Amino acid sequence: MKQNAQMAQKYTSLMMVVLVVKFHQQIKLTDTDDSGFTLLEMLLVITLFTTIMTITVPINERVKESIATRDFFETFESDMLFMQNLSITKQTPLKLNIFPHDHFYEIREGGLGKLLFKRHYSSTIHIVLGTFHMPFSFNVSGTPIQPGSFTIHIKNKTYKLTFPFGKGRYYVAEQ
Repeated sequence: MKQNAQMAQKYTSLMMVVLVVKFHQQIKLTDTDDSGFTLLEMLLVITLFTTIMTITVPINERVKESIATRDFFETFESDMLFMQNLSITKQTPLKLNIFPHDHFYEIREGGLGKLLFKRHYSSTIHIVLGTFHMPFSFNVSGTPIQPGSFTIHIKNKTYKLTFPFGKGRYYVAEQ
């Protein structure tokens, strides 16, 4: 019985080798040198890839710029509302200082009091203070103590932020 099992195992191994050899011969007979890509196919794929990249990269840059611009304005508006509301509720003025060359602004309690937060913004955003006096603050009724305006330059666009006299809100105008 042991010999029969060994014979069956040898026979099975031999059959497997025969099958592999026959399969290899069939592949060799049907396999030609057409298994690779032609030069024309490769050039076509490279051309399509280059065309797609040429179109999408500038779009991505414009999208990134618009997101940075929108993010700056939304964050600044939120911070001004926070500053105004806290000035009214605490009955104490908060101070905004903008540092244009370092690309950040901060809000503090009082002049050099406790730092509430410091916001960095993109280096592509350039602020020119103009008539906007530092430090800026709202009085306890929520109106600016010293109204003024400053301009923001982002790539080829210019915006003017104005804090009017006697108004609690500022407005933005694209120039």
